[in-house]
Amino acid sequence: AAEQFFWYATILLHAVLLCRFLRIGLPICYPLIFAMLVMQLVRSVWLTQFTITPEVFSRRANEYGFTVLFTEPVLIAARAAAVFELCAGVLQSYRGLSVLSRVTLLMALGASAGVSLALHWPEFSFEREPFRYLRMLYLLETTVYSALLVFLLLLALFVLYHPAPIRRNLLAHGIGFSVYLLCSAAAVWLRNQDATQWTRAASTLRLGVTVAGLAAWAWMLSPRGEAETVDVHMPLPAETERRVLERLSALNSALERK
Repeated sequence: AAEQFFWYATILLHAVLLCRFLRIGLPICYPLIFAMLVMQLVRSVWLTQFTITPEVFSRRANEYGFTVLFTEPVLIAARAAAVFELCAGVLQSYRGLSVLSRVTLLMALGASAGVSLALHWPEFSFEREPFRYLRMLYLLETTVYSALLVFLLLLALFVLYHPAPIRRNLLAHGIGFSVYLLCSAAAVWLRNQDATQWTRAASTLRLGVTVAGLAAWAWMLSPRGEAETVDVHMPLPAETERRVLERLSALNSALERK
């Protein structure tokens, strides 16, 4: 009952979040994030026809499974693209650094993928897995999401140290994404420990935390959020902050001249 409640709550909150995007005019600013949310909502609404009742689900479980199997890789790619769009937005104040990020951040993503594979390598076992293809999909999902989380952590460390202002809506996107990726990776990791024991609990946990993350995401967005900025960096002595900003400005100018 709890799992089904959270399932319909996520559909409702995805719709609310998309309405907030449209009302504020964010699809133009964040087309990849908007497209990802639309794809997620459409897939969830389509899947409801298979989960109306336990009887319907048992009769149409194969259709449900194949729908997830073929759409989840597309959604994983869409979420990864949305994270890169988020990163580009964070570095937008320093266009030169955005140019640098095309190489540097790809290297950071490669390092993040390596860390993720090292963390999840013990899960690449199919001994007690009754659904091998589903486990392969979950392994792809948790590995990619963990890599994106490490990537976002590296980006957050950059933002925390460098005193550059961040748009308020951009911060909302970052928090919403981080919550979703974290709960998804954790739930899949839990499920992979013992599929027969933890599948339902992991799904309920994932949906419950996703509901909270979507609600916070929609609540933090505002029409003024693209113009208003917030300082999220660690407190720095005035002289240190001045030197850091000078270095960033100099690096930005040098890169833009190339």
